[in-house]
Amino acid sequence: MPTRAKKLEALYNCGLMVGQNPWYAFLFGYLVGQVDRVHFVRDLTGAEIAINLDFRSRRIWPSEPFRATVRGITMPNTYALVRSMVSSDAPICLQVDFDSSEDTPWYQEVVLPGVSYIKDASEAAQEESDALWKEMDHTLDIYRECKALLEEARPERRRELEYYMRLAEEQMRKLSAQMDELNKHMKRISEHEPQD
Repeated sequence: MPTRAKKLEALYNCGLMVGQNPWYAFLFGYLVGQVDRVHFVRDLTGAEIAINLDFRSRRIWPSEPFRATVRGITMPNTYALVRSMVSSDAPICLQVDFDSSEDTPWYQEVVLPGVSYIKDASEAAQEESDALWKEMDHTLDIYRECKALLEEARPERRRELEYYMRLAEEQMRKLSAQMDELNKHMKRISEHEPQD
């Protein structure tokens, strides 16, 4: 799955293509704020929120520069689109067409073949959750071991063990905060995962 930083870079670069257009600036400002929900895809089939932006200058047939639907309803402009997206937590699927997009590394790094590939986000989140639980177990083991040794330790050794216990407590606080954030992220994914 593309990283948050890569998606932000892609949104920034796409934003540069539209120049000073206030409607697009409004849209891209919103998308940057919702980057965790944004997914670049080649095929929008099955997307609850589908946005197609066409910035190609070399084209045989004319095409609309902006097309978007939310739950099958066509959005007339970016303002209506953002208003509709605000009341939803669904993944935002974005298809961007521009000259040489096939050969542009920053775009190819973030684009997924289709909506079904967004499911991989839940697998990645589950792997991250498993890794966090493993690290929490390891940190707890260290804490318990230090506590058990503390009762029979000499004074100079006690200071060292207390130091390691404080480190373990701090690490547990950090891991708990990461786990809380991940759980919120997994909840958002599971609520809006595309169904088979």
